[in-house]
Amino acid sequence: MIFEIPFDKNLYQTQMLLHFNLTWKRNKENNRMRLIWGIPMVLIGYYMITSENYFGYLLIGFGIHSITNFIDNYIHYRKNKKQYFDLIETEIDNQKKSQENSIWEFNEESFCYKDYRYETKMIWSSFKSYRVIESNLFLDINIGPSLSYVLAESEIGKEEFEKVTEFIKTKIG
Repeated sequence: MIFEIPFDKNLYQTQMLLHFNLTWKRNKENNRMRLIWGIPMVLIGYYMITSENYFGYLLIGFGIHSITNFIDNYIHYRKNKKQYFDLIETEIDNQKKSQENSIWEFNEESFCYKDYRYETKMIWSSFKSYRVIESNLFLDINIGPSLSYVLAESEIGKEEFEKVTEFIKTKIG
């Protein structure tokens, strides 16, 4: 199966936002828990200190440590989000300038992808998994936690998307 897909800025932004959110989901949840635990520890510690129970100092220490970790991770998240979306905007500009379609090829031996900048051919064992999320097919590469090719149902149509998904099941499964 070969598909020639024109670049769609809005779809690309949606896919990259979804990809970013999926990649950072666990980190954001862990960071939220730091805040949920940190604030009550500080408050309970303060209450214990006012009741002359000096164990409260320990709770305040743990609470401040947890809140500090929350702030550090939040700053790290915001910095990475800005860098990521700056790269996305650069990519969008480059895609518009090139005015080339991307080519997706699914064959028995390999997956091939070509766009204005690079061309790849990967055997199926190079992929660790696939996911279908919000009508997007993620082909997860065996390198790193967040490297994926993303193909939307709206790019190729519902019937073809189902055919590709079934084919991928047999190759990556």
